[in-house]
Amino acid sequence: MTSAAAPREPAQYVTIGIDREVFAIEVGIVREILDMQPVTRLPHAPPSLVGMIDVRGQGVPTVDLRIKLGLPAVQTTPHTRILVLDVPLEGQPLRIGVVADRVFEVTALDGHALEAPPQVGGRWRSDCIQAIGRANGTFVIVFDIARLFAGDDAVLLSLPDAVS
Repeated sequence: MTSAAAPREPAQYVTIGIDREVFAIEVGIVREILDMQPVTRLPHAPPSLVGMIDVRGQGVPTVDLRIKLGLPAVQTTPHTRILVLDVPLEGQPLRIGVVADRVFEVTALDGHALEAPPQVGGRWRSDCIQAIGRANGTFVIVFDIARLFAGDDAVLLSLPDAVS
């Protein structure tokens, strides 16, 4: 008698809204979700690095995902949130805050329903997208967070207290 492989549980993601799109970040790297708070600006920082926030006495570099994705900055709203992430860069977790227009929910995305990002060429960067899935009748773009921040690691790692 052969045993069938047990079905794999769908992966859990935090879904966030940026502009009109829905993105997903693996639950395992999300430390916490905060209301928007004052951000201390840093001189000569890249445009997407909006500054530092204080999270229980620790300085956390904070990136505006809208700017990181090439969208214009907008005023914060009561729905704006900061997700504090432990991004795996060069074998160690880097604590980074990311500003999102809104946070929706934690949802499961079945690996069988996830598709590879389309390769359309041109200026569109699909290298920071791990997959595209569907939840609640809409497309969900699953970030490859390590790749999204791979070019920023030198700047972020040099900030004081950036690594816990």
